[in-house]
Amino acid sequence: MSAEIVLLVVFLGAFISPLFARLLSLPVPVGELIFGLFLGQILGDSQETPEIINFLADFGFLLLMFLAGLEIDFNLLESTEGKTLGIYTLYTLGVFAWGISIALLLGLSLPGMIILSLLSVGLMLATLRDMGILTSSMGKRVMMIGIIGEIVSLFGLTFMEKVGGFQDWVSFLREVGLIVLFFLGFFLVFRLTKLLLWWFPEIVKRLTYEEDPSAIGIRLSLALMFSTAVLAHLADIESVLGSFLAGMIFSFFIRKKHDLEEKLSSIGYGFLIPIFFIKTGMGMELSALDTQIARTVGLFLTLMLTVRLLPSFLLLLAGFSYRELLLSSLLLSYPFTLMIAGTEIAHSSGLIDDLTALSLLISTALSSLLFPWSAKLLAKVLR
Repeated sequence: MSAEIVLLVVFLGAFISPLFARLLSLPVPVGELIFGLFLGQILGDSQETPEIINFLADFGFLLLMFLAGLEIDFNLLESTEGKTLGIYTLYTLGVFAWGISIALLLGLSLPGMIILSLLSVGLMLATLRDMGILTSSMGKRVMMIGIIGEIVSLFGLTFMEKVGGFQDWVSFLREVGLIVLFFLGFFLVFRLTKLLLWWFPEIVKRLTYEEDPSAIGIRLSLALMFSTAVLAHLADIESVLGSFLAGMIFSFFIRKKHDLEEKLSSIGYGFLIPIFFIKTGMGMELSALDTQIARTVGLFLTLMLTVRLLPSFLLLLAGFSYRELLLSSLLLSYPFTLMIAGTEIAHSSGLIDDLTALSLLISTALSSLLFPWSAKLLAKVLR
């Protein structure tokens, strides 16, 4: 099949995937992943992905991570009392601690367990909205954990990349030094920007002005995303993690960002991000599926819920009831965006093999179906 035809099919897939997903009651990203999976099987291994598809997918990946950082609600974080915030942070650290412990005890892949332990808001936001509890006390508390989880996950993915690629102490310490300098530099820029916006608050109004014909907010967002990705790469950190950090920083300074976020989401989820998910699906090999993969996927799904349940008793100190522990664990067990990102990073860095990557991708897709359905069913029972 010619590159031009492949390009047209991918563009068509980006258009019809939401229709296909809604028909089967699937999250749209899962529908895009499945479309890419079947397209990859039709094309076969001999078909090279057109370069323009690779470029658009990489662009979509950066924008996806930027939007993941942008969805962090710092207003909600700042309105939470310190003790509760500390408990939520301990819980998220506990999830990763249990993930690492299980990896060491059972001899599992450490990068794989870190990926399974990631936490985010992502699809959980849509589930909470569907359940009608987004603005409830329970919904806000779980959202808070997801927000803190995304921040902790940024460092978890950085840790995974560096420890997983460990060669010798000299190079490791040099790379850690670069990372420390990178974050220190960001902290200094952060403080200077905070001071600048305090002196010139009209800058924020200009960036979020809905009818701005020059789209200066969009320009700044993309400029920040790309520049931070480049700086992260220079510091030997994955570019997409830099993009994620840029989204977090932007979200901190631009609190009334609904219009801007809507515009960026239209660009991203309307075209670029679907291409990334389709391309990811195209790289999945169905021919590798066997009973061993099925068992591994079953184990991964079990571990995803287990590492969130084990430290959940800490949440009793933050006002959760015993009945809410399982529900909150289910709601936090499908970080679709970050799991896809983590799997891509680990696979491209050689930290996990093809079969582990395939198992993680399948687990990601299935978790975004099974756990939301289970959470909705459990919520009805608890009522």
